[in-house]
Amino acid sequence: MLTGVRRFLMLMVVIALLAGCGTPTPAPTAVPIEPPTVTPVPPTATPVPTNTSIPPTDTPEPTATPRPTATPQPTATPLPTNTPTPAPTKVITPKPTNTKGAAVPILSGSGVSSKPSTLANSIAQAFDTTQGIISLLNQMTDGGGAELCAPLIAKYQSIHNAPTYDVTGQSNEAQQAYDAYRNGVSLVDSIEAKILSCGQGSGPIGALEIGNMLFTLRKADTAFGQAQDVIKLAPSISTLSPLEDAIVRALRAVGGVGDAVNKMLPNQWGPARGRIAATDPRCAEAINSHNAIPAFTMNPAGQPASVQAAYQLYQEALNLYQVEVSNFPKACVAGEVAVSPVGFGTLHKNIEAVLKKLHQAQAALK
Repeated sequence: MLTGVRRFLMLMVVIALLAGCGTPTPAPTAVPIEPPTVTPVPPTATPVPTNTSIPPTDTPEPTATPRPTATPQPTATPLPTNTPTPAPTKVITPKPTNTKGAAVPILSGSGVSSKPSTLANSIAQAFDTTQGIISLLNQMTDGGGAELCAPLIAKYQSIHNAPTYDVTGQSNEAQQAYDAYRNGVSLVDSIEAKILSCGQGSGPIGALEIGNMLFTLRKADTAFGQAQDVIKLAPSISTLSPLEDAIVRALRAVGGVGDAVNKMLPNQWGPARGRIAATDPRCAEAINSHNAIPAFTMNPAGQPASVQAAYQLYQEALNLYQVEVSNFPKACVAGEVAVSPVGFGTLHKNIEAVLKKLHQAQAALK
C-alpha cells in the first residue's frame, strides 16, 4: 500500500517538473509582486524627518539672551552717590565744643582793669572778680581740673594790678571807700602763693587749701562790698538805681551768711558734731547778715528789657535763698544748728548758687 502511494507521489512530482519546463511565462509574474508591496514601507517611514521640528523649537533657548539685559548691574553706579560720606562735614568735630568746659569759668567778673577810670568802677570790678575767683575754687571742689587754673590766675593778677587812686582832699566817704578797696586787694594778695601754685605738679589746688582760701576771699569780698556801700554816698558820685542797690545789698548779705558757714566748718570736722548756740559769734553773724537781705519789690512793666531781666534774676536768687539757705540762720536763732560736714557742704553750694544769680542780675543791668 505504501509503495503504491510513493509511486503516485513521485509521478506527480515528475509531472509537475515537466509542466514547469513547458510554461516559462508564469515564473516572471510571481517575482514582480513582492517588490511593489515592499516599496510602501520607505515612503511611510519618511515621517521621521518630521522630527526636525524639534531643533527649531529648541531655538528659544538662544532667546535667553535677555541675560545681557542684566547690564543694569553697571547701573549700580549710584555707589558714587555715597560720596556724601567722605564729605568732611564731620570735620565739625563737636569735641572742640568741649571747650565749653573751659568757658564755664566765665561766671562773675572778667577782671579788674589796670587802667584807672573811677574809684567806683574799680571797686565794682574788684567785687565781681573776687566772686569769680570763689566760683572757680568751688568748681575745683566739685571735680574741676587744672583747666581752671589759667582763668583763676588771670583773675587774681587783675586784682593784684588793680589801679590806685589819690583821694587826698576828697570826701571822707571817698577815703573810707578807698581804704576798704585796698584792704580787699591786700587780702586777695595774701593767698597769692596758693593761687599761683594751681596747675603746678599734680593739678588743681587741694580741697583743704581751698577751704582756707575761701575764708580769706570772703573777707576780701566783704571789704569790697563795704567800699561799694560807702562810695555811693560820696559827693559827686552818682547813686545806684533802687534795683541795683538792692542787688548789691543782697550780695553782701548772702555773702555774710556764707562767711558764717565757712567759719563754722574748719573747727567742726570729725566725729564731734555738736550744736551751735544762738549766742555763738558765728551764729550772730549769720543772723545779722540774714536780716540785712533787702525786701525789695518793683513793677517791672514798662521798664527796659535789661531791667526786667535783672529783676527776674534778683527774684529767683531770693526765692532760692529762702528755700535752700534761710533755714540755717533761722536755726541759729533757735540755737538748733547741728554741724554736719555733708549738710554744710550742700549749704555752701546753695549759697554760691544764690550769689551767682545775683551777679547775673547785676551784669544784666550793665
